[in-house]
Amino acid sequence: MPHRCIPLLRQTGFRGAVFLALAAGALAGTARAEAGRSVAAEQAFVEQGVDVDVTAGNANQARDQAILQAQREALARLFRKLTPAADGRQPPAVSQGELEALVAGFELEQERASSVRYVGRFTVRFRPAAVRQLLQQNGVRYAEMVGKPALVLPVDATGAEPALWTDGPWRQAWSQIGSVDGLVPVALVPPDAADQGELPAKAALAPDAGVLAHIAARHGAGQVVVARLEGDAAKGYQLTLNTFVPGEGLSPPETVPQAAFVQRPLPPAADTPPPAAGAAAPLPPPAALGLAVATVVDRVEEGWKRRVVVDAHQSGQVAVRVPLADLATLVEVRRRLAGVPMVTQVDTSALKTTEALLTLTVLGDVGHLKTALAQRDLVLSEVDAAASAPAQPPAGGAPAGVGDVRYQVSLAGG
Repeated sequence: MPHRCIPLLRQTGFRGAVFLALAAGALAGTARAEAGRSVAAEQAFVEQGVDVDVTAGNANQARDQAILQAQREALARLFRKLTPAADGRQPPAVSQGELEALVAGFELEQERASSVRYVGRFTVRFRPAAVRQLLQQNGVRYAEMVGKPALVLPVDATGAEPALWTDGPWRQAWSQIGSVDGLVPVALVPPDAADQGELPAKAALAPDAGVLAHIAARHGAGQVVVARLEGDAAKGYQLTLNTFVPGEGLSPPETVPQAAFVQRPLPPAADTPPPAAGAAAPLPPPAALGLAVATVVDRVEEGWKRRVVVDAHQSGQVAVRVPLADLATLVEVRRRLAGVPMVTQVDTSALKTTEALLTLTVLGDVGHLKTALAQRDLVLSEVDAAASAPAQPPAGGAPAGVGDVRYQVSLAGG
């Protein structure tokens, strides 16, 4: 853990001594939070449900080959999950020894074996630092930050009247998807009287940013996607997507014709609830609707990766001021910063009872940083010139970037 200097602390008397002692304790506590960053980061580097089916000369050979095949398939899946598809990059070639160095461990979910065949399903856990190094050495941009949930409002505009909160083929298609391997959990907006009253189906055809902001806040969502479906099975379907991201606003509508739908459906839900007593089982939705669901999920994932991409070629420092109501504010800000993968180091450049000056080492640009911080309920904003100057320069000159602090970080809602 690097030494934390506090050059801008000039307090007097008993209060100043107490503040200095508490500050030292706060930074030590933050060090423990930063050490825990690896635990949270590992979530993105786990691949579950990796299926293999291998036939070899005998059962032992088949099992050994299956384990290696599962690890390679898991690495390919991890690469697709972490890297923007628009970059068009292929996974770096790795030898068996290099692959084994990337893998932290694996678990067997289920298996069947015969004298020459092995069928299994694995969970493979990768070493985050080793994967980051592989990607950075090959110049690959990647995202690893797990975002807040993306909530979907499925507007069915295939009939005479739009439907949003009532059951129908479009909503049913969403209820049938299983677990999705991605960085952003995607789910339907849960039934809520406040949401239904504020956003009736007709209003969802031209959604209002303020209404979507209320829905996002009520459910703690990182984004809200209005997914309007039009057309029919005979002539083809069309999606229109409006995405609201807190802090960014409502995006322009994106239209996706059926010809551009993702062609790989999502895994089905493990358990489908039975129909109510006396009710007939609903007809399964058209297969195209399953692809439409996969397309919305894909757009969410790719949009998220663009927003929080880590680019080693854009490494730099950003000086920020943190207004302090008390020392607990600084501790909480640093704890949340420890959960932002693109922030690789946090140094306290100056500290007073009313504010702290931090230097963030960042892989990426300020725009990506703002989005990433918002996912940890931190607000990055610009400050005016009068507020950007430190109260008193430290002896020996200000650290790099501290003399021109353009940004402020504060707790959301604070």
